[in-house]
Amino acid sequence: MKQVQIVVPFEKTEAVYDFLLDVLMVKNIMKFTSDNAHLLTFRIPDDAALDTMEKLKSRGVGVEYGFIDILDLKASLPRESEEVREGIMQRDASLAVEEIYENVKSQSSLSFDFLAFTIFAAAMAGFGLIMNNVTIIVASMLLSPLMGPMLAVALGYVVQDRNLFVKGTVNEFISLGLSLAVGVVLAIIIAGASPNFMTLVENDVSAGIYTEITRRGGVPDFFPFSSWDIGVAVFSGAAVAISVTRGDMSSLVGVAISAALMPPAVNASLMVVLGALTGSSVGVSIGVNSFLLLGMNIILIDIFAIVMFRIKRLTPMADKSATWRAVTEFRQTRSESLYHITNEESARKPVAPEAAATFTPAAAPEPDDKEEPPDSSDESAG
Repeated sequence: MKQVQIVVPFEKTEAVYDFLLDVLMVKNIMKFTSDNAHLLTFRIPDDAALDTMEKLKSRGVGVEYGFIDILDLKASLPRESEEVREGIMQRDASLAVEEIYENVKSQSSLSFDFLAFTIFAAAMAGFGLIMNNVTIIVASMLLSPLMGPMLAVALGYVVQDRNLFVKGTVNEFISLGLSLAVGVVLAIIIAGASPNFMTLVENDVSAGIYTEITRRGGVPDFFPFSSWDIGVAVFSGAAVAISVTRGDMSSLVGVAISAALMPPAVNASLMVVLGALTGSSVGVSIGVNSFLLLGMNIILIDIFAIVMFRIKRLTPMADKSATWRAVTEFRQTRSESLYHITNEESARKPVAPEAAATFTPAAAPEPDDKEEPPDSSDESAG
């Protein structure tokens, strides 16, 4: 269950209240009156959060006037009976698009922890590739934070937020650049410490033996990736998009993304540099194929995450938000206190119009042709 709180000015309360009752079919609405606004609060099921938010925004609530807050309820008594909707499968997101946006934005932010986890995960992936140990590679996927930027790219495109899209793209390239740099460092170390390593890789390729390195780089003279690799990218992108619309942003969810990105990225730079240092064309070919696999995974993950966001009916967010200008002037007198008014006439005295809060829409962006903006007095009169 979720609790919705709506703050609206006095002149908008009746319209919003009727809309909640007649259109959204909301029950048990409570109204609280403050000195300058009304507070409407009610409860809704989790799967109704997105629909409720979008319909309220369509009437201007939270966009042109007022505020909307959605709170999670861990438990609620009395328990409401679950409605059985025969023949209807709920596919809308369990969270409002604004909540999904904030979750993805926080996960895609560039911080010290993000950079540290990326380096550590890349190093563990590199050791797993060199040791041909799948357990270490899986452990690196648990540390990898690559899920956040990938989702930021997909969500930024769906909700038409350019800043989120650019932020996710830049941070994704930064994280992949760090992963490639770790592969270069490991290649230089291996070239000096184990000069016969590349010979072992060539023998595995000639014998048709698939190791963790050759599996992600393909065998030379063959297509660099198979239908299995395509499936990993397709299903991981769709699955992670569903998880974020349910509010599940745990590290385990990012394993699917990391499986498609981190090992190929480290393997690509590792084998290209190691092959160049040892003069092995096989190593360079494996590295190039890993680059192709990495690029394919990035494109497919973004595409299918976008498709799944569309299926979950995520829509663009409003490009402007409401501005609340409180103009109330409180005048404390001896006859008035915070809890009661001793003067009965003052208690029955209506609130002056200028003492109420007014909700003013945010200023519209200036047109590109630099035309003169419309008269603000005409807008307020309308």
